[in-house]
Amino acid sequence: MSQGDNANSPIEKRAGDSSSAHSSDYNLSGDTKSIESSVTQYRIEHGRRYHGYKDGTYWQPNDDRQNENLDIAHMKFFHALGGKLFLAPITPTTGRVLDIGTGTGIWAMDFADEFPNTHVIGTDLSPIQPELVPPNCVFEIDDCQDEWTYPVEHFDFIHIRSLFGSIEDWPALYRQAYKHLKPGGYIEHVEISIDIRSDDGTVTPGSPLRKFTELFVEAGNVTGCTFCIFDTMGDMIAATGFEKMEQKIIYTPLGRWHPDRKLRELGKWALLGFDIGLEGYAMATLTRHMGWTQPEVHVLLAQIRADVKNPKIHSYHEIKVVYAQKPFPPDHPSATTSTKTPPIDSTPPV
Repeated sequence: MSQGDNANSPIEKRAGDSSSAHSSDYNLSGDTKSIESSVTQYRIEHGRRYHGYKDGTYWQPNDDRQNENLDIAHMKFFHALGGKLFLAPITPTTGRVLDIGTGTGIWAMDFADEFPNTHVIGTDLSPIQPELVPPNCVFEIDDCQDEWTYPVEHFDFIHIRSLFGSIEDWPALYRQAYKHLKPGGYIEHVEISIDIRSDDGTVTPGSPLRKFTELFVEAGNVTGCTFCIFDTMGDMIAATGFEKMEQKIIYTPLGRWHPDRKLRELGKWALLGFDIGLEGYAMATLTRHMGWTQPEVHVLLAQIRADVKNPKIHSYHEIKVVYAQKPFPPDHPSATTSTKTPPIDSTPPV
């Protein structure tokens, strides 16, 4: 069920805060400013609704249809991670959590429900989160590419998911996360690969699915916001200074064609989300930046849908999870001298 327009809660954007990082001294609601009216002055384009705050920064719509896709994608990631919300080895003592690009807020709310002793902040450009949320969860309108105003070394866990195509300077974002994590805190970044392919040749060169992949590689080059962060995120996180990094690649069928039961279930959610979200993925990117007309986009999308729903075409993409720890000071008992990056753990098809 979509949560897209249940957005009447007093979501606020943070103002400067130089107070203590201790929860007893840090009032999340006391030093804020109201949302400017531009936040809900949405752009309507080709029958779809897009965010008003920082207009054009994010490439997908924020209407009910696309928000339903976000909630379905949450189920896809949940199955891909083996029924977990995250893979980082955080502890029950984790106190403050930041979910960047929270979307409908579903991950933040689920995390807050599972860990009621944490305080979870979800940030986004759009106020599309519901009114009824767990008491330990709040949402704020914010652009993660702006300078963060949270206290330094404030968070225990920072979660990023599905921001491909939206960030101009990924190293700068990782540096901000590093700065605002406590020593010993974890970052986790989850992204999909836009490289839709097959292992048996059923996704052919020049096919609509391959064209879709190639268009978005090109679009990232045009906009300066790569859709291929999947390929480089691990190296960038390690270069920021994080340690104990782990990477996991998860094979994700598009559809229920795979013989393995768990992969069929994952493929069901992947295809459902892809089908519902497809127009939202393509319309603004191709018409604003690639010179396409709306009818041309619809023709391509019809071809893509026919291929991705064809059980004889064994298409898949991959999901990558990278998590890493901000190191402790050298004199801390938990400090480690090992910064070696382990090999990627790839979950192969059965």
